[in-house]
Amino acid sequence: MKLVRIHCHTDVEEKVTKCNLEYHPDLLSIYEEMGIINLDKDKTMHYEDLRRLNKILRLKRNTGVNTVGATIIVDLLDKIENLKDEIENLRKKVGD
Repeated sequence: MKLVRIHCHTDVEEKVTKCNLEYHPDLLSIYEEMGIINLDKDKTMHYEDLRRLNKILRLKRNTGVNTVGATIIVDLLDKIENLKDEIENLRKKVGD
């Protein structure tokens, strides 16, 4: 099985090319079909999708949950993080 390697920077707006990823291209196609990641027409993905994919695969590997379960967990963790940010912003507004 031929894997491809990823080389990316921390710039959130940067796109990562599919051919530079350390995952099998078929796996990326499956996750795209499931709606987990978005590959652009030029076969690139945004850094945030890469971050999301890595979290899902790490959850699957470390906890044994399936893909759907890992996706739900990542979605909930992202929502919790957004709510924490919103609470912090509201606290700052009230404190001003």
